[in-house]
Amino acid sequence: MEMIRYAKKSDISRLAEIEVFGKRTAYRSVFQDDIGSFHDLQVLPIIQEYQRNSRLLDNILVYDDGIVKGIIGGKEPSESSEAKTIELYGFYVDPFFKGQGIGRALLEHFCLEAERKGKEKICLWVLEDNTFARRFYELNGFVYGNQKAMIEGTQVVDLYYEKRLVYSR
Repeated sequence: MEMIRYAKKSDISRLAEIEVFGKRTAYRSVFQDDIGSFHDLQVLPIIQEYQRNSRLLDNILVYDDGIVKGIIGGKEPSESSEAKTIELYGFYVDPFFKGQGIGRALLEHFCLEAERKGKEKICLWVLEDNTFARRFYELNGFVYGNQKAMIEGTQVVDLYYEKRLVYSR
């Protein structure tokens, strides 16, 4: 049974696990940094951050069909002029469950929640070299917003994508 719901405290260890393994899978080949991927990126510090600040869970949706298999988060953009915008971040599906429609279901639910909250646009940053993610976003209505940024201390480029929401009301 497919279920998408907001994260709760009992999900914290699983959220951290999905985030760590999702990042390793998606970013290791781009950054080519085993120290960052396997030494710096650890489950325990992420668990501790969620425990210290449980409000972080307020904006995270999980895909839970008896096992939490994916997560997606949203936050208000740093620009106050973007009040009708929500930024998508922390979107990972456990690598063992990729290709089962979990990411698409999470993204669709995230878009519906954003519309329900009165948002008109969803934005995100995605690595230029993460062609899998870029294609996924493009197939789901996101377009490149003509903004790029170098990730500090690297030669890796981040691209800005956005999707205008269509209100069904």
